[in-house]
Amino acid sequence: MDGLLIDSEPLWHQAAQESLQGLGITIDDDMYASTVGLRTRECLAHWFAHYQIDQLLIPATDADITERVIIKVEKSGRLMDGVMEALDLMDQLGYKMGLATSSPMSMIRKVLSKSNLEGRFHAISSAEHLPFGKPHPQVYLDCANALKSIPSSCICFEDSFNGMIAAKAARMKCIVVPSPAAAHKSVWGAADLFLASLEDLTKETLLRI
Repeated sequence: MDGLLIDSEPLWHQAAQESLQGLGITIDDDMYASTVGLRTRECLAHWFAHYQIDQLLIPATDADITERVIIKVEKSGRLMDGVMEALDLMDQLGYKMGLATSSPMSMIRKVLSKSNLEGRFHAISSAEHLPFGKPHPQVYLDCANALKSIPSSCICFEDSFNGMIAAKAARMKCIVVPSPAAAHKSVWGAADLFLASLEDLTKETLLRI
């Protein structure tokens, strides 16, 4: 969802910076990029350990960041290029569509409402309350189960490295659509298909995988 359907990754970064400033923590672009696709509490566990901050502060900080980013999405969130066309194409081709994300349900509801995407997905799975988030595959396996689909018959769209690993661990095909800043990285070679934008998705590209 984040970074694939809606341009929210910069908003998550801004929210984290604002919340963590009070703890004397600064997260630079490279450090933030290394945790894209993880749940906020897992990012915080990583950063708090690095900066030797009390881990007991994680739940409150997690809630604060989520509240901040929801406000930012409401104010300035926008769909990524090609999203509606991609959804329409998948509908026309008869695909069942599921949304599997590390984000909490409060964020999912805000994004779907803000973007007029309510009702576009046959199943929604959040890793919010799972024992493990991405790169663990459980959120994708749960989504496939909700769709009554065999994981190996699924195609996953991802923008993050951690998400791509989760999809491949679930034995799904994976189409990566990374941000322009990350598009040059060699890690995307593990994907089944690389797209610069969802605008490039066609029936022919789907048949290639």
